[in-house]
Formats: sequence, structure tokens, C-alpha cells
Amino acid sequence: MEIFPEVKLRVRISTNDVHYAGNLVDGAHIMQLFGDVATELTIRYDGDEGLLRAYEKVEFLEPVHGGDFLEIVGKIVNVGNTSRKIIFEAYKIISSSKDKTQESACDVLAPPLLVAQAIGTAVVTKDKQRVKRTVIDSNDNEVFEAFNKIKSGEAKRMSQK
Repeated sequence: MEIFPEVKLRVRISTNDVHYAGNLVDGAHIMQLFGDVATELTIRYDGDEGLLRAYEKVEFLEPVHGGDFLEIVGKIVNVGNTSRKIIFEAYKIISSSKDKTQESACDVLAPPLLVAQAIGTAVVTKDKQRVKRTVIDSNDNEVFEAFNKIKSGEAKRMSQK
């Protein structure tokens, strides 16, 4: 069983990114951040930037304003010969407190607020795939037992004995 990479990108949204009245940032800016995450994922997985080819679904759930801090998370969830299906999520992690007496006051959001999510497909042509992978034989029980021990935390407990 192959474990696919996940990456996180943290950014502060600049007032230069504001597109609409009310200090509101357009969804296209978040899509650009999703693209940056897809690029890092394909570099980590294939050794090449690839190309974000399509989105199946995009949802903008909450407003994003200049000054907000976002954490963009992307994870490859499925791999074909040249395609990589990616799930994206954007979370607001810090927001202005909107305190008129203290303009620079901010609040750390706990839990973070999901502001956008998407499913996309990146493509890396065979000739650009620089990282070669070996397929694990599903009959190799020893490998899967070791993986499951690591996943469950049992391997850590075993090493403490």
C-alpha cells in the first residue's frame, strides 16, 4: 500500500490581494494557492511540476479578507498512469479581531475555519516522471504488518521495551 504525500502552505493574505469592497479577497486567489500546493505535491511525488489540468468541484464556504492568515492543505488521494487526484482545503487560521480601538489586533482561530475546498487532477506525463516507484506485492504480509504497527503506534511502544 502506497502512502501519498500531503503538503501545507501557510500565507498571510495581503491587502494587495483584496479585490472587492469590504476588504474581500476573490476566490481566484485561493485557486492560485491550490495550484501552488498541487505543484509542490507533484514535485514531491514525481520530481516534476506537472500541470493542474482540471477541477471536479470547488466550493467557497466563508469570506477571506486582507490580513487573514490561511493554511492551504493538499493531499494526493489517487494516482493513475499520469494523473494525480488531489483534495484541497483552505483554512483561515488567524483573522482580524475587528476591534476598532486596536486596528492591529488579531485572533487565532481555534479550531481553524474551513473557507474553501476543491478536488482537482494534476497530470505529469510519463517522460517527466523522474521518481520511479516499486509496487509492493500485496502478499508481502511482513511489510503490511510493519506498516500497520507504525500506523497504530505499536511500533513506537515496541521500541520502548
